[in-house]
Amino acid sequence: MCDVAPAETPGRTFSAMAEHEPRQFLVHLYEAAIRAADPRAATRQAVDAIDDLTPTVLVIAVGKGAHAMASGAVDALHSRGIQVANGLVVSHESAAVTHGLEALVADHPVPGDRSFAAADRLAQVASHSDQGSDAIVLVSGGATSLIAAPIDRLQPNVLGATFDALLASGADITLMNAVRKRLLRFGGGRLATMLNSRRVHCLVASDVIGNDVSAIASGPCVPDSLTARDTRERARAAGIWNALPDATRTIIDAMVEGRIDDTPRADHPRFASTTTRVILDRQAAAGGAQRAALDAGAMVEVVDNPLFGEAAVAGSRIAQHVLSQRRIDKSACTIWTGETTVMLDARSGRGGRCQELALACAMTLDSADGITILAAGTDGRDGPTDAAGAIIDGSTCSAMRDRGIDPSTTLLRHDSYNALDSVGALLKTGSTGTNVNDIVISLVSPRP
Repeated sequence: MCDVAPAETPGRTFSAMAEHEPRQFLVHLYEAAIRAADPRAATRQAVDAIDDLTPTVLVIAVGKGAHAMASGAVDALHSRGIQVANGLVVSHESAAVTHGLEALVADHPVPGDRSFAAADRLAQVASHSDQGSDAIVLVSGGATSLIAAPIDRLQPNVLGATFDALLASGADITLMNAVRKRLLRFGGGRLATMLNSRRVHCLVASDVIGNDVSAIASGPCVPDSLTARDTRERARAAGIWNALPDATRTIIDAMVEGRIDDTPRADHPRFASTTTRVILDRQAAAGGAQRAALDAGAMVEVVDNPLFGEAAVAGSRIAQHVLSQRRIDKSACTIWTGETTVMLDARSGRGGRCQELALACAMTLDSADGITILAAGTDGRDGPTDAAGAIIDGSTCSAMRDRGIDPSTTLLRHDSYNALDSVGALLKTGSTGTNVNDIVISLVSPRP
């Protein structure tokens, strides 16, 4: 799935390559992680396991993995002789195969006109669902933006401004979704309540640390675990409340005071016939990379605790860990998964959280030999750039300085993309069709 294919030379194993071609070895592990996080296979297996499905089923798929998940669901249903009565696929890109379902392209990471149109179409499909049929709702990362449409009392431009403010705030994904779901037509279980189906089976490919299904994609089929009051208090505690548009704060205040309906509560009758479960997450990607590294003869450590917090801080911490764990007898890999944040301001340059993490790693590893680190989004896109992330080593910063680039200044300006691009460190894969957080893989080569 990556543009950079791992080169294999007859008679040479990846274990040997790790010593001399660490970049290609790490790309090989990244590709293995992506294959292991295949949403099509995971969805097919999950749909196969659903008992007592009706003879006809409605299929709705939304997110970066929507096409793959829809394909897996249709495969499973057809193998059981179940008819797909109707359906809709909404993703950030088109696909050659739409599985016989209507397919729409919408906007990500900030919703736009295509997202509003997709939301209108989804509302039509949901409201015309058959009471005698089941519905399968497939959700993956990016769904919040792709079907974004404001509740009746909010103007579309305010919704977009709120998304911009949240993305720039550095808030964690749970808080971001808590705010967004109050403003979204389908957030906080509202999609489930629109469906007339006999039952709703929601299957999720998680891009949220901890797999809180009420936070993933703003919880379209899950009662909200937070109230408007909780959301307001958390936004204030995180220091982002005043950064939100006035109209957004007015809406949330009105929900707190009971003048506007908050998201549906857990005792809503729709939720008694709705199930939501995670079928794929970051651990699948970590496991794929781990197996590939072990097959190549490398020593492997998988860090269970998720990556989180400021990207630059996490990058420095990762590099320090790798420096302290150096081995001399064989190649050694350490694998992290999770999702960091970047606090942007008006002077920020171009980059993404994985690129910023990689640059911070490079600064800590400056001049260290035998260590290479890959940091990339499993969806193939890091922030608003065309890169999945970057691969750095101990020579990265000196190469930047040779080109007149100061790594420290670049990091402070959040301008990692151009600096990493100048030294050929970017990893560009294109869309991978999955989205289960970010992955960071270090490789320590044996010393001579």
